[in-house]
Amino acid sequence: DREVVLASVQEDRRALEHASEELRADREVVLAAVQQSGWLLHHASQELRADREFMLAAVQQDGDALEFASKELRADREFMLAAVQQNSCALVYASEQLQADREFMMAAVQQRGLALRYASEELRADREVVLAAVKQNGYALQYASMELRADREIVLAAVQQSGVALEYASQELRSEREIVLAAMEQNGEALRYGSADELKADREVVL
Repeated sequence: DREVVLASVQEDRRALEHASEELRADREVVLAAVQQSGWLLHHASQELRADREFMLAAVQQDGDALEFASKELRADREFMLAAVQQNSCALVYASEQLQADREFMMAAVQQRGLALRYASEELRADREVVLAAVKQNGYALQYASMELRADREIVLAAVQQSGVALEYASQELRSEREIVLAAMEQNGEALRYGSADELKADREVVL
């Protein structure tokens, strides 16, 4: 009985597993189950897992639902960008081709800077992509290549967006007065990440 199963999946995670094939293809029933856990999409019909509109609704309920999206959807640029808007972690399930696609990743990090975490190694060393990411979220600096974490313009942009992103800058830049002052202007707690003792004793910096 549909109404019984619909009520059950909202209380019992196992209910969908034991539902009929017809009910595992029912949008309302499966979405109700996903509210409990995105993992339950494992029991959904293949048709639902390939349905763009349904999967976006599921991802909105639980980002991990994307793990069970069809291979085609996980390689679909438009779908994955929409998923990233809802959950920056969505890119962990994106195809390797998308994670290495410069145009796609640029659009993704402009929406959610932390999406840089899932970019290919090459793109995490791409100056323009990284700059776009840290301007959206300074914490994205932690996912940049070591070379770019020593890039003055990128680090300055990161700490201006989030002062404590100074933690992820190169040691040399963490001891640079102008960088530290910019970070502290955004967040006074950033001083703890300055690396030079003489900098912490600097009256203007400390005040």
